This record gives sequence, C-alpha cells and structure tokens, in this order.
Amino acid sequence: MNTLQIGFARECYSPDKPMPQNSKRTGYSVLTDIYVTCVAMKNGEKTVLIFSNDLRGLAEQWVKKYRENVMEETGLPDECIQITVTHNHSGPDISYYHRREDVADWVDRICFPAVRRAASAALADLAPVTRVTSGKTDVENVTFARRYLRTDGTFSGIQGSNGSDAPLSHHENEADTQLRVLRFYREGKKDVVFANFQVHAATALGASHDVICSDFLHEFRRVVEESGELSVLYLQGGCGNLNTYSKLYPDACNKDYDRAGRLLGEGVLRALEHEEERHFDGLCVQKEYYTGIVDHTRDHLLEKAQEVQKIIRENGLDDKTGREIYTEAGFSGRLDCSAIVTKSRMEKTAQIPLCTICFGDVGMTFAPFEMFDTNCIQIREASPFEFTLTVCYANARHHYLPSAYSFTNGGYECQQCYYIPGTGETVALEFLKQLKKAKKHLQ
Repeated sequence: MNTLQIGFARECYSPDKPMPQNSKRTGYSVLTDIYVTCVAMKNGEKTVLIFSNDLRGLAEQWVKKYRENVMEETGLPDECIQITVTHNHSGPDISYYHRREDVADWVDRICFPAVRRAASAALADLAPVTRVTSGKTDVENVTFARRYLRTDGTFSGIQGSNGSDAPLSHHENEADTQLRVLRFYREGKKDVVFANFQVHAATALGASHDVICSDFLHEFRRVVEESGELSVLYLQGGCGNLNTYSKLYPDACNKDYDRAGRLLGEGVLRALEHEEERHFDGLCVQKEYYTGIVDHTRDHLLEKAQEVQKIIRENGLDDKTGREIYTEAGFSGRLDCSAIVTKSRMEKTAQIPLCTICFGDVGMTFAPFEMFDTNCIQIREASPFEFTLTVCYANARHHYLPSAYSFTNGGYECQQCYYIPGTGETVALEFLKQLKKAKKHLQ
C-alpha cells in the first residue's frame, strides 16, 4: 500500500550586511535573494528531510551545527537529514570563512533560524502523494566539459594551458547534459518536483560584481514555478569537471546566468511533457561510511606551500596577485597550495559519508564530493533502480573527486583532490552496493 506523503517549504536567508564570497570577493548588496529549500518525505514511521541551500560548499563545522539545529527542531535522527548545496559561488562562502565573526553571526542569527523554519514548515505541509512520475531531457548550451586535450597530446584545464601553445584538440569527455526530473502529485496542494542536473555556477571567480545572488537558481525557479502548479527542489549533480558556457567568456558571466536558469527551467517543463509512471511504495534511508585513503604523495611540498600562503596572508594581497605568486612558486593556484596544507594535516584515511534515499523504483545517492560527471553516469547506468538521481555537495565537503582517467591527464582538480586515484570509481561501487541493499529491502 502506498502511503507516501511529501511536504515543501522555502525560506529566505539573504544576509543583511556585507559577506565574504569565493575568490576573496565581498558581497555588499543583494541582487537576488538566496534560500534554503526543504522537502519532507514520509512513509509509515519513516520521515526524511532533504535540504538544498543556495551556497557554495559545506564546512564540517557548519554541517554539524546545521544537523544539530534540525534534529532539535524536528526530533529526526541524523541519517534522515540530507544537507545539500547548489554550489552557488555568489552566496556567503561559509566553506572557507566559517570561522569569521561576521559569517558566524549570519549563520546563527539568520541562516539557522531559516533552516529550522523550513524544516517545520515542510513537515507541516506533508500531504498524500497520489502519483509519482519521472522525465528526462537533454539541455544543450548550458554546460560543457572544461578539461581539454591539445593536439600535441598535453592536457589543458580551464585555469591554464600547462605551458603548451598547441591548439585544443578535444574535450577529455563529453559533458553529461541530461536533466532528470521527478514529479510528486499531491492532493489539494502544489505538486513537488525534484530536478537533478550537473552545471557549475556561472558567477564563479568574481563575475557577479560584488553582489549576493542565487546565480541561475533565481530564473530557474521562476520559470518552473510561475504557473503556480509546481514547487521545485534543485539537486546539484557532479560538475567537478564542467562549467557553464559563459565561463568561456568571463565578461558575459553576470549576464548569462539567467539564460542558464531559463534553459534549465524550460528543460524541466519539457521533461514533464513525457512522464513515465513510477512506483512509490516503501521508503529506505541508508547512511554508511567509506574509508577513503588520503593521498600524501605531495606532502614534501608542505613547507614551501606554507611559506607561500604566509606571504599572501601577511601582505593582504588580492587574489590576482596571489595567483601570480602561487604560479611563480610552482603551484597551479591558490587551492592547489591550500590542498597540500590540508592533506598534510589529515590522517592516512578519512571517513566519507555516503547516503541513499530509495522508494519504489527510484534511487537517490548523496555524495560529499565535487564529483566528475563520468562517475555519476556510472552509478545511474548500473543502478538496480529504474530511475536514479545522483546528488553531490551533500552532507560534508570533501572537495574534488576526479575519475581515474582524469588523473592520468592531471590538472588542478586532481592536485586538489584529497584522495588517491580510483577513489571516484570505488565510491561509485559503494553506492551501487547500497542501492542493491535498498532494492532488496524494498522488495
């Protein structure tokens, strides 16, 4: 018997004063509001909450306090709370600056109260689900694979040519342009839609001109929800090797994120024109920890990395000057250097939270990485469920997780990855084990 219920809520938590952003920027005013969106799912005695935040990343300290607030507000156990972000680079950057007093003040005074309100409102909005459908469509001209091979066989990433002047030959892989959508029909209330896609924020690296905004999410939500019949939850996929097309032309970034949001929103509506019926009996939630092996092969550069970081910090240099110093010192960029320092402080292994939510013939995976889309495709194609969503940037921040093939080419994403090559494929296999267990449980 199908007893699934679903509830929806969204709360604004835009800051009321300047906040630090990605790439040492500061957001002085709010261009478009940022939100926390929460969906509650209940079947029988099992209840889960899924949060999507218009933020860039999740600092461990922030995730812990986030969970504590939700658990205190709702009484739900840890494993029934999924915390994700949209990877928005133009919101407050709490992944790097969570210890700053101004960030801590925003988190405690505005962010967490909004999260608690959203959790309670979503639970109060629970209504019976009468039908669940899925749809999928390709959305072109939004995302592209930013890693290239050159005609001389060398590799080039979006942040540099690695010293070669040879022309670009081809992408390392074709970008995953498939948008996957779930629709939950409800009695007497707006239907709830899950949208899962993999697209990097358009406003990365300073293109948003010192304002707080939600990037493509503002226009995306407007297009999907303007009919008044739908409420949408955006779930970010694996875009660690992808960028929006506008990143090719940085001056266009600030003008282009609305275009990306509009195309994605139209894609959701297009996917729903060709719905397939889904089973929605049962509800299975799993949270397991995989022991990842930390890559310490570059620890010999630790002293040099710390020296360079000290120069940048003590002289208060801007990001452009800082990048030049990093490059001269032999590092590919600011995060390359900081990743070496971070990994050197880590143990030989680290516990990685891997979570799944499954019901009927639908599976959902939640990974704490900026995964490459290739590994997400592997999960979807081998999943025992008829329809699978792969969600990244969830429940922690374990940084980039390239595919094994990408490690053979190198690039800054591989240099900044905390784990040894092959971890991406192993994580995919661990998720498949979880999905198979969930499938057996639901049967």
